[in-house]
Amino acid sequence: MNTEIQSLVNQLNAASDAYYNGRDEVMTDYEWDAAFDKLKKLEEETGIILPDSPTQNVSADNVAGKKEVHEFPALSLAKTKKVEDLAKWAENRPIWLSWKLDGLTLVVTYDNGKLTKVVTRGNGHIGTNITHLSTAIDGILQTIPYKGHLVIRGEAVISYPDFEQFNMEAEEEYANPRNLASGSLTL
Repeated sequence: MNTEIQSLVNQLNAASDAYYNGRDEVMTDYEWDAAFDKLKKLEEETGIILPDSPTQNVSADNVAGKKEVHEFPALSLAKTKKVEDLAKWAENRPIWLSWKLDGLTLVVTYDNGKLTKVVTRGNGHIGTNITHLSTAIDGILQTIPYKGHLVIRGEAVISYPDFEQFNMEAEEEYANPRNLASGSLTL
């Protein structure tokens, strides 16, 4: 059982490394999710959780700069593939569905209505401070009406049409919109 867990951890980490660092993808999102779900189930059944398991961390970003510990962990969101599970989770509340846009998770902090920091997700526990790039990211406000302490987690994304246009005009093609969004923040 331990060797199966180690094998899944190795496969998932290799796939994540390729995906997050702009190399050719080694498995589809569907295959990754299936392997992740299998790993999570094995960990729950056996109690064996390896320190480098993707259930405990997300892939580190390759953004240079000052590293910061997140106030709240910025781990991957829970997923479901079954309508019944979603309906049970929602408990008769309205559900809003949208296309999945894949980008780079950012954690934005405001204090007394002023932007104080923008940090990449990094490994989920420690990210890179990119506050100096905040004015170049559409949608990040420098001030807000709320005067307390506010931490917002969101996604820096590039639309598929913009991604396709960029790749047609650029000398170097990006593998997917997520890599372009991430690469744009490695300045």
